[in-house]
Amino acid sequence: MAEDKKIVEVKVTSEGGDQVAVGLMNTEQALSLPEQMDVTVSHPDHAPGATDEFIGRDELRALTEPWVERPTIRFPAPTTDDKAVRCDEAKVAANFALEEIIAAANEAGWARQEVTNALVEAAQFLKDAAIADPDPADDSAVGGNRHR
Repeated sequence: MAEDKKIVEVKVTSEGGDQVAVGLMNTEQALSLPEQMDVTVSHPDHAPGATDEFIGRDELRALTEPWVERPTIRFPAPTTDDKAVRCDEAKVAANFALEEIIAAANEAGWARQEVTNALVEAAQFLKDAAIADPDPADDSAVGGNRHR
């Protein structure tokens, strides 16, 4: 059976900084474009040509490469409505979750510094996205599950 390759809309940044639509291609083709091209693609879980959510090559690779396994980490529910206590509880729970991720990455052969740098960048990306769009579930009926 043929592998299901999702179709994405591809844009390239011109020398003047403008986003130029290149066209539609499958995720494998998009990832095989030359590294020197500044490429963004529509999110593979959204309809190409009908979404404004574009991601970079690294995020596309993380979403589509078969070697990327999603960790199964349970995050505990908050115990109170008090904002200060909730913030502290979230920090403790996040620390435990991150330690699990780092330990799993170490077992797989990644260095602690590599993983912590990647986690900081991923967290900043998610923070920026949350600031730009605090409730993405309200955006569009076209959406769907953000990650596979």
